[in-house]
Order: sequence, then structure tokens, then C-alpha cells
Amino acid sequence: MANSPSVSVVLPAYQLGSVIAANIERVASVLSGLSVELVVVDDGSTDQTRSEALRATANIPGASVLSHPVNRGKGQALFTGAKVATGDLIVFLDADLDLPPEQLPGLLDGLGDADVLVGAKRDSMAAGRYPVIRRVLSRLFSLATVGLFGLTVTETQTGLKIFRRKVLEVVIPQMRIEGYAYDLEMLVRAQRAGFKLTQTPVELGPGASTASLRAGMLWQMARDTARLQWWVWTGRVPKP
Repeated sequence: MANSPSVSVVLPAYQLGSVIAANIERVASVLSGLSVELVVVDDGSTDQTRSEALRATANIPGASVLSHPVNRGKGQALFTGAKVATGDLIVFLDADLDLPPEQLPGLLDGLGDADVLVGAKRDSMAAGRYPVIRRVLSRLFSLATVGLFGLTVTETQTGLKIFRRKVLEVVIPQMRIEGYAYDLEMLVRAQRAGFKLTQTPVELGPGASTASLRAGMLWQMARDTARLQWWVWTGRVPKP
């Protein structure tokens, strides 16, 4: 492991007080053979998320907890964590662990010569588990984003991604979208900056959320996707 790249795992957390401690310990256990830094970002939770995260990280070397005074959204929580992360590779992983961390060692090995690895969960969104409308909308959004932006990956919204540090150093200062389409902007900017993106299937945990998309969320994603397309057309998201 001496020649392995160091890894930072950024865990955005909101209202996870009942599970965050166990989840942190699980991630640390899975990656115990690597040089790992855990960065937990409490995104303005009003429950015991912060105190439980502090308790869990107290005895884990290289673990820290950051906090937003108010809820700012998952994208901002990830960027807060990424700005302080020191690893050669930076993993974005939803702290609810809907995407089991046991996949991480294999995904880190699978990065290869790519600069960004995106988890793809569509094959795990089985009928009877995810609402039909959510699966249909996910497919339509993928087709639209690939067609509009020429992305080399077909999924953008899964909460498990791996970046080489140099990608985030370029992309994060450029980010303008704060809502649900922040993933899309991040990947579009990375690809147009000349970085190589790749995609691999990921598994969902047995208790993964199956919540339906809200009308407000759909409107915000459509609006921000249109904004991003306008920026591309007008050269505000330039190619290298």
C-alpha cells in the first residue's frame, strides 16, 4: 500500500443523527487498509448529527467534522469538504450509505487512467422497488443530458463519485449551480476542461431511499439544466 494514492472521503450529512456514527465507523472499517481521510460535513442539521459525528470521529485518525450553520444543500456540503480534503483521490459518498461503502476499494482500483469515476445505479433501480415514474424520469434525464452536453457518462446524479484532486481544483471555483443539477454542471465542466470521465455500475443497499421526485425538484433541475446549456452555447463553459 506504500505506493497507493491517498484517499479523502467526503460525507455530506443532513438529519442523520440516528445513523451517522455507525455509518462513519463502517466507512473507516472498509478503507482501513488505505491511507484515508474522512471529512464529514454536517449541512445545518437540527438533530444530533454533528454531536454524533464528532463522537464517532474522535478515535478515527484522519477524520474530521465540518458544519454549516444552516442547511445549504448537498452540493455546497460536498464542496466545503473537498476544499479541505488533502487526498490524491477525493470520493463523494452520501452519508446515509444508500450506496454501500464496501464497493469503494473496487471502485478506487477501477479508476484506471480516468480522472473522474461516476457511479451508475440504474441497473439497481429495480421494478417494484423504485417508483416507475422515478425510473422513467431518470432515463429521460440521462438521454437529455447526453444529447445536450455530449457527456461520456449517462448518469450524473448518483451519490458516489471519485475525482482526482486536479479535477476539483479546476471545477469547484467555476461552479454556479447550487441546486439539484450541481452534479451535472460539475461533470460538464470537468469534461469540457479536458478531463476523462468514466462510469461503472454501483449497487444500492437494501434500505436505499425510494422517495419520489417532487414537482419543485423537477422544475429546479429543468431550469438549471437549461441555464447550463445556455452557458455552454454562449461560451461561459468553455472547452480547453
